[in-house]
Amino acid sequence: MIKIRFLLKKPNKKEERLEYITITEPKVDKSQKFVWGYRYLCEVYLSDINYNYPAIYGTNPINTFQLALEIAKIHLQGFISSGYIIKEVETKKPWVLEKGKNLSERIDDIKNNKDISADDKKKILSIIKESFGKDPSPIKDQVNKLID
Repeated sequence: MIKIRFLLKKPNKKEERLEYITITEPKVDKSQKFVWGYRYLCEVYLSDINYNYPAIYGTNPINTFQLALEIAKIHLQGFISSGYIIKEVETKKPWVLEKGKNLSERIDDIKNNKDISADDKKKILSIIKESFGKDPSPIKDQVNKLID
């Protein structure tokens, strides 16, 4: 299990709170066997919204873990785009995050992909939208705005 701890500071507020993202180790899902073998799964827990993603699936342990890390990265990007400051727990120094594709660029990639049919695009975007749960959060609000 990996636990990513960080201090989260709201914009224009003095207080910081300790938050964390926990990713369980990838395990074989023996409940379903596919033609090519078993799938691996792991869970991602987000403490700030008290939400546990039920299962992230992949074809191998590394792929599964990468997908789980991608959810953590997108969640943290949602904080940053909302003006939050993320700091290291021990040193209290702000994190320096590398520039990558943000959530809106990734959703635009799906919307503009000519290799995906319109029906498949709708399915993919609805799955992304539903995967952020029912409770409000910075990332869920951002996803809803980008998809609608």
